[in-house]
Amino acid sequence: MKQIFLLVVLLCSTRFLMAQEVEKVVLATQDPHNLYGTNDQDSSILFYYKLVPKNKPVAALIILPGSGETLDNVMKEITLHKLALEKDILVVLPSLNWGTFKHNEEHKILDIVFKQLVEKYQIPKDKFILGGFSGGGMLALTYTEKANRNSKETFLKPKAVFGVDPPLDHAHLWNHCKRDIERNFSEPAINEGKYIIEMYKNEFGGSPEEVPATYVNYSIYSHSQIDGGNAKYLKTTPLRIYTEPGIEWQMKNRHRDMYDLNSTDISAMINVLQLQGNKNAEMVLTHDKGKRLDGRIHPHSWSIMDSGDCLNWILKQLE
Repeated sequence: MKQIFLLVVLLCSTRFLMAQEVEKVVLATQDPHNLYGTNDQDSSILFYYKLVPKNKPVAALIILPGSGETLDNVMKEITLHKLALEKDILVVLPSLNWGTFKHNEEHKILDIVFKQLVEKYQIPKDKFILGGFSGGGMLALTYTEKANRNSKETFLKPKAVFGVDPPLDHAHLWNHCKRDIERNFSEPAINEGKYIIEMYKNEFGGSPEEVPATYVNYSIYSHSQIDGGNAKYLKTTPLRIYTEPGIEWQMKNRHRDMYDLNSTDISAMINVLQLQGNKNAEMVLTHDKGKRLDGRIHPHSWSIMDSGDCLNWILKQLE
């Protein structure tokens, strides 16, 4: 009987510690811009998960999910949040996994979160690191570009930013989706392509040929521009992007070629930034590391980022 009682106490204590470690902070009870798109019970509200170190936070790490990805799954995919917590870095995962290609509303939500963290924990505004997977990486990069372009448009300027295989050039993504539809080979690729193109039509008003300036204006990097377009606003920010071409997988499962991959624009943008003088712009190229949470092989996955390696890079930027 005593052993059963001790077991119950232990289980309750463990749950209490876990609950204390991850705190959910609700930002809004409505989501009019559809910034969090999932099928779970939290899909109608905006919130963020917060992990606070035992000691006073020395910095803040913002981890942004990919499109349609739940925050709980993100924390199963990586260990970066746990490792950062051990180094007295406060970690936040906002429920921004859908939204728009313009990212204006998402940037406003991030500013609200950042303001709350600065006011409550007195974290210096120059000690924020942003990063994310796919669409989350796009959000981190667009916020950073906006902050560097005009400091009055954002609450803070990120100290550094990282991305895990994010699309960078909207014109490239449009054309890639168009080719997936025309190939008519992979149902997931076709469905995704149709959805994205429809989003572009609604948000941008047409194709890259019809409204080229709009695509350049909202792209993180534009291959059509000599200076990389908005990429020039990253030339003073430490930047790291992980990418895995996985061309064998792409050709076998999607019949895609190198022209379709995010790696193409990622390598081009890092090259442009290095030529512009950014010695802290780097690409991490991986091979056979891509695997989804359910075990499926896929080069476009969180798993291409080594959490320990990423944390070491973050700590270096915070020195």
